[in-house]
Amino acid sequence: MLGTIVNTGLIITLFAIAAPFIFVLLVIRMTIGRDKKRTADEDTKNSEDLDEIAKGLRDLNRRIDNLETLNKNKQDKER
Repeated sequence: MLGTIVNTGLIITLFAIAAPFIFVLLVIRMTIGRDKKRTADEDTKNSEDLDEIAKGLRDLNRRIDNLETLNKNKQDKER
């Protein structure tokens, strides 16, 4: 009986000593997790922005090709 009381007292004491450290680790983990989510959201937005830029560049390239073709056709007609 006395051994159980002593063991319980040691467990409670160890928990009381470890609790602040566990709390700090949990807070740090939650903060890092929130930052990772925010980073993932930013990466998604950046990826979408890059996709739009790539689409715009492809469109611009197609328009340049069309203008070159029109210019070539115009020069051929002038000859």
